[in-house]
Amino acid sequence: MPKSWPLAGGLVVLAVIFALLAILYWVGAIQLFTSAGHGVHHTHGFLFGGLAVLALVAANFARPRTEPDF
Repeated sequence: MPKSWPLAGGLVVLAVIFALLAILYWVGAIQLFTSAGHGVHHTHGFLFGGLAVLALVAANFARPRTEPDF
């Protein structure tokens, strides 16, 4: 994976979007991609929460490292 700040920033933005979707699914504000139609969808909330965490982990690996000066 190439290491660059734009890639890391894009992954952080993606993590924020996933976190917002997780919250909206958890409180029942949206019902996209659900078969039940209405109500809260905790499974989808957990899924998008996990994707947010994975995107942050990927952003950590994607950022360039600097060498310590000691």
